[in-house]
Amino acid sequence: MAYFELHGQVPVGETLGLTNTEIVLQVSKEASIETKPAVLPSLAGQCVAEVIGTFIVILLGDGAVAAAVLTGALDGWAVAVMWGLAVTFGIYVAGSISGAHFNPAVTITMAILRGFPLSRVVPFILSQIAGAYLASACIYGLWRGFWSGAAERLGVSIGQPGSQKLMMIFSCFYPNPGSIGIDAAAMAKVSTTGALLTEIVLTMFLLLMIFALTEETSTGTPQAGLGPIFVGLTVTAIVGIGAPLTMDAVNPVRDFGPRLFAYTVGYDRVAFPGPRGNEWWLYIVGPIIGGVLGGIVYRYFVKRFLPARN
Repeated sequence: MAYFELHGQVPVGETLGLTNTEIVLQVSKEASIETKPAVLPSLAGQCVAEVIGTFIVILLGDGAVAAAVLTGALDGWAVAVMWGLAVTFGIYVAGSISGAHFNPAVTITMAILRGFPLSRVVPFILSQIAGAYLASACIYGLWRGFWSGAAERLGVSIGQPGSQKLMMIFSCFYPNPGSIGIDAAAMAKVSTTGALLTEIVLTMFLLLMIFALTEETSTGTPQAGLGPIFVGLTVTAIVGIGAPLTMDAVNPVRDFGPRLFAYTVGYDRVAFPGPRGNEWWLYIVGPIIGGVLGGIVYRYFVKRFLPARN
């Protein structure tokens, strides 16, 4: 466009002491520089960023759950706020390198609907699992002196039925073992279908918000640098309403990575397949379905109606 606007404007050329040809060449050169596609960071660099970012999210999020379960220092609202802060901090650290997915549901949805390279999907997901696993190991080490006392206080033996009341520090169960309970009456309050639907709906909302907050053609996105705060607030809201029902994974690696670690330290069948026999896959399938649905809802029912920018 710049070429056609300036081409043939002889007075401008005369004022600057340039010929029309020189103006055209200069503007064309500048346009080529401006439109040069950005070079993606290396896959290795992006994977490292995903490991570090996911580590931050799980360290602070599950760390908050640990403080709540092991000491009672935090209530449900405080845990929700901590999860939101965890995501915000992780995005600020890794976002400019990897896009700050930290979540296979985000990675897969971006690949399907926003052109994220398919060749990077599996490496990203493996990096996210690694970050979550390492963060879980760190939490376990930091709180090492509390585990036996907490197990005795809760009346559970690690790896035995009921020990999800302690393993909930790492992974998700439905309903929440701490606030709702683990007896038959408590378990009946949230069915498998209900838990799956909860994860689908809440992850759908998460991706709907992520797409809205990162849409380049929208005039309603936050100012530069503020997007991570609003993503974090979205996570806080989601955890606030979803924690009693399913402990609100909305992220397969938020559950799967820590679940792997819990298995390695003795939680056995409480970790895999889980007390109901389906926890290990429910928190994978639900968020992925929900994430893709959220992206579809945004593309076809929101983005298409956005006012055109001048």
